[in-house]
Amino acid sequence: YWDLKKVPIKSQYELFKKFDKFGYTEFKKLKKYCDQLKIDFLSTPFDLDAVDYLNELVPFYKIASADLNNYPLIDKICKKNKPIVLSTGASKIDEINKTINFIKKKNNKILIIILHCVLSYPTANNDAHLELIKILKKNFLNNHIGYSDHTMPDQNMLILTSAYLNGASVIEKHFTDTKGLSGNDHFHSCNKEDLIKFRSNIDLLNT
Repeated sequence: YWDLKKVPIKSQYELFKKFDKFGYTEFKKLKKYCDQLKIDFLSTPFDLDAVDYLNELVPFYKIASADLNNYPLIDKICKKNKPIVLSTGASKIDEINKTINFIKKKNNKILIIILHCVLSYPTANNDAHLELIKILKKNFLNNHIGYSDHTMPDQNMLILTSAYLNGASVIEKHFTDTKGLSGNDHFHSCNKEDLIKFRSNIDLLNT
């Protein structure tokens, strides 16, 4: 689901094994650095052990699209009594609804944020399907709806701005300070200038 012209590695295992160097000690250092910058630290758990050791570090939990129906993982996250951001790439409405009901049954006090997401790295602009944000808002009236974006940043940041106009109250976007670095994320991430442009768009819309 990534651009093989940018990253010519066909095995997902081989791709991510290259970057699987972080453990609790490294996460704790990043958390400390984030605290100094007054931003929230977050890392997505993909196994039960990670749910436990991340608990003291993260203010909320992100559940990746691939784990939307990983109920043992979600069950353990629910026990931590923290907000949940749920990414929904490649999921159907009934699958999302089933997971939402599962979370509510386990802990009906948890704040849930649902992210529209397309599992394509990068996502072509015409595949972003931002109208699904409105569909999610209509189907899940009691939840916050956002957008997890993998499109290439354009000069005017129109995709993210359009997501906001479609009702996304939370935006997830990959961020880098060096777009030229090798790796699966840098080439479709936004940088500081992109983020400033997006923020100015939002400010203009709210004047």
